[in-house]
Amino acid sequence: MENKILILNMKMYMELKDIKEYISKVNVTNDNIILCPTAIYLPYFLKKYKNLAIQNIYAEDLGAYTGAISALQVSELGIKYAIVGHSECRNHFNETDELINKKIKSALDNGLKVILCIGDNLEQYKSLKTKEVLKQQLHKDLYNIESQNIIIAYEPIFSIGTGNVLDNEMISNIISFIKQELCDMNLDLPVVYGGSVNSDNIKELIKIKNVDGFMVGKSSSMIDEVLKMIKVVSS
Repeated sequence: MENKILILNMKMYMELKDIKEYISKVNVTNDNIILCPTAIYLPYFLKKYKNLAIQNIYAEDLGAYTGAISALQVSELGIKYAIVGHSECRNHFNETDELINKKIKSALDNGLKVILCIGDNLEQYKSLKTKEVLKQQLHKDLYNIESQNIIIAYEPIFSIGTGNVLDNEMISNIISFIKQELCDMNLDLPVVYGGSVNSDNIKELIKIKNVDGFMVGKSSSMIDEVLKMIKVVSS
């Protein structure tokens, strides 16, 4: 079996002392593991790891955008991936699908691979609008994009950080829908699942045949959790 992708999104959980301990204890050599630390800590990670992602980028290459980081700047450092469209960015920073589309194009134009996050909220899920919402996000976010250098991360918003993980059958059904939509768009992209993934439930989630991997949130900042998850996806 081909190793599943493991995207470790550390968000904004760790301080410098935690980062130093993390780097000293977590050894990663497989290409299927992608580490996503807070942007200011990326230079520390670049000394040891080759598959790194920035957690967000701005849509422009250069300019008077205080506090922003561009895909051009990221690519020049040797970072390979950029997360775009995470639900927390859509929510807290009011990112629209149109802006996300621009960010994806900027990342691809600058040689980065993209991790595109899509997902439904609890109201949409309960109203049976999940597929409608995901279809809209896919078509708007990937409008006029033909690149295969994209990973789709399906994260039901109500699962992120809550411990509420969808059952395997439901996840498989939604992943199949996403892949069919991508096929209709002439795109053949890996699709990973995220939302409260940890070292315990990943052992069950890995049994889902059409899931290409996992995007992990808070557990990504816990060394013991990370080591266990790496072992599961690399065995």
